[in-house]
Amino acid sequence: MNYLAHLFLAGDSAESLIGNLAGDFVKGALGDRFTPGIRDGIRQHRRIDAFTDTHPSVAAFRRVLIPEHRHYARVIADVFFDHFLATSWRQYSQESLERFLRRTWATIDAHQAELPGRLAFVYPRMRDEGWLLSYGDVEGIRIALTNLSRRLSRHPHLETATRHLTDSRAELQRRFDDFFPDVVAFAKA
Repeated sequence: MNYLAHLFLAGDSAESLIGNLAGDFVKGALGDRFTPGIRDGIRQHRRIDAFTDTHPSVAAFRRVLIPEHRHYARVIADVFFDHFLATSWRQYSQESLERFLRRTWATIDAHQAELPGRLAFVYPRMRDEGWLLSYGDVEGIRIALTNLSRRLSRHPHLETATRHLTDSRAELQRRFDDFFPDVVAFAKA
């Protein structure tokens, strides 16, 4: 799962949102580095990632990407999940995506000083440049994957995977539709 999905699955509190967003930026044991609410959010992020990694529809989703992208299929799939969530947002929320993001940013903004590590640098760009809203467009996903490729040591040109959002769209959408209600139920449990 990627940023949009983790925020969607988080609770409404600033600590839950921060923890769920910070999950990819925090490694190792949590100890007492964070407030209890942020720790709980990071743990939820990790549980959701573990659930996602074992879901059969996610495995099938990734199999579409593996022949061309090998071990990067997992990373690409996570970004693609945000695309499919953004494009089918109204199936999962009565609140518009734009309103959800405005509310989420306002909640987090009041607690920016609590953002851990690299998230403190990334968050303002994510918010101000409209990253998550852009995920509804294939071009937004291409840009996200291009930027991600630049941060990886081998610069793998992950953006070439966006062709699957056209060529394999029906299958990927079906796999996402099979998976996402399950992860929503898991996150609420």
